[in-house]
Amino acid sequence: MRPAFHELAAARVADLHQHAARERTATAAIQGRRARTHYRAGSVPGHTITRLARRVLALFGGRNPSPTR
Repeated sequence: MRPAFHELAAARVADLHQHAARERTATAAIQGRRARTHYRAGSVPGHTITRLARRVLALFGGRNPSPTR
């Protein structure tokens, strides 16, 4: 009886591994589609405003446009 149980358990584990592999593939495909359609390729509006403010301040001598860290 033990060998049969062992074979059933091994088959169940193999099935779970296959299911996990399919799930990873499906999740990656969904995320890949979302990455192309959901996010804009351009800059984020907040970053654009920050960049513009840095340039204006640099023009008037208030700040260095590219801070060194």
